[in-house]
Amino acid sequence: MNRGTTSNKTAGGRLCLRAILAYGFAAVLLAGLMSASKAVAAFYHDLANNRQPCNDCHSLHYSEDGQRPGKTEPGGPFQQLRIRSTTNKLCLFCHDGSDPTAPDVLDSVSMYQNSGDEHSGGGFFVASGTANVNGHDLGVNAATVPHSAKTNMTLSCASCHDPHGTASYRNLLVAPVGGTGITPLMAEDVFRSSPPGDPPSATGSIAAYKESNEGYKAKTSLWCAECHELLKPTANTTSNRVHHFSDVSLNGSGYSNVDTAHWSAGTGSGFGTVTGDTEEGVPRLRFQVANATSFATATTVGVSNQVICASCHLAHGGKYKKGLVWPLEESGSPADANSGCQQCHNF
Repeated sequence: MNRGTTSNKTAGGRLCLRAILAYGFAAVLLAGLMSASKAVAAFYHDLANNRQPCNDCHSLHYSEDGQRPGKTEPGGPFQQLRIRSTTNKLCLFCHDGSDPTAPDVLDSVSMYQNSGDEHSGGGFFVASGTANVNGHDLGVNAATVPHSAKTNMTLSCASCHDPHGTASYRNLLVAPVGGTGITPLMAEDVFRSSPPGDPPSATGSIAAYKESNEGYKAKTSLWCAECHELLKPTANTTSNRVHHFSDVSLNGSGYSNVDTAHWSAGTGSGFGTVTGDTEEGVPRLRFQVANATSFATATTVGVSNQVICASCHLAHGGKYKKGLVWPLEESGSPADANSGCQQCHNF
């Protein structure tokens, strides 16, 4: 018997076994991590096409050569082998402005300067664990929820987004509060002119995520109403009006005090180029086009444009109270205090 050959075969068998075990463990890990949501073909967080490596968020082993891996947080390992102790810390590890290829969602944001837009489509948060009068909180218990009967809710990034991907626009959860849910689909309900870069780049991300790169057709306001259920069309009615109607044309029932000619013209009271300066007027508010088939048609101004939540609010938050895109409720009566209202109403 050739002991050298036998030894080599044994060593090779051990290496093979280790490889099989490692591969099997990795497969089980990946299956477990993705069990809540199957990855889909989106450019961001796209596990299916390996555009988002698992080890950007997870560590297979919490040590390398006896040392903690460089990008992990001390105190681990953490649940689901994440490299950060909380969901918000994990998301903000990339989305805090430190990675120029990832959309920055944490105040203060500078990536959209000189882009032609003042902010992204979603706006930004303040630090996790800090109460935010200018938008949604992260990691703070809300005793009450605006326009909802819900109480004692604490939001994380994963309250609205699925980090492994969904079929929805911006990886939104299909059913954030259970039930059948709402699925706003890109290129069907929401349109964009510039997709994210593949692979991501700083210039590509700025172009993809800035506010003016989005055009709307349907479902985004209904998705917001999953949590803010008192704004659903069945609850917010002409006989029980608590807010502006969404998904209703400006020239339709419920908006009798709108100057549609003024809105269509886009000049005069309410309209401007900069928000928060000393001159009255802000950039045109966002709107929805019910029969849109493309980005061009979804951004075409007309008397039948529809008000949506994003017309007035930024989903994450922004510079002004309640995530408003103009300083309606700020102290000191700024020049733009009524500008957003004037674009439609022209009192």
